[in-house]
Amino acid sequence: GNSVTDGAELFVEYGVSWKKNIRLAVFTSTALFNGRYVNAQIRSGSENVNISHNKIEGVPDVITRNGLTLRVHTSSITFLYSYTGESYADALNTEVPSTNGAVGLVPAYSLLDIKASFRILNQIVFSLNINNVTDEQYFTKRPAFYPGPGVWSSDGRSVVATIGFNL
Repeated sequence: GNSVTDGAELFVEYGVSWKKNIRLAVFTSTALFNGRYVNAQIRSGSENVNISHNKIEGVPDVITRNGLTLRVHTSSITFLYSYTGESYADALNTEVPSTNGAVGLVPAYSLLDIKASFRILNQIVFSLNINNVTDEQYFTKRPAFYPGPGVWSSDGRSVVATIGFNL
């Protein structure tokens, strides 16, 4: 069969400066999708099933990343909120998960990340990233084969600290 995905993507950022060394910026990067099968059939058991107008598996209606960055002198902190809409794991648009977890709805999820960066000296920058601050439990896929049927579970909260040197 055939499939068609229409969509739009938008990136907008707006910043305001106070005094000489303080800047606040808000931003969004949002993508909207409408992925559908057109004139399509799939074999299910012993029969062919028309899946025309079904959503394409793995294609959510929306993915959005929205944030706020505060810069003071040479330091900054960014709060990033990400949302990914629900999607299907199969072309039949199965809602209820199978017993092995390979098909069914992949639920929407949202995450909050924080990144801070501090210049210690002209040549040294310290960064701290906290990903998935709220320790959200989610999954992104329902594979039918490798590494086995089930779900690809998310990473939990993680903290990464780095020190960069400019020579």
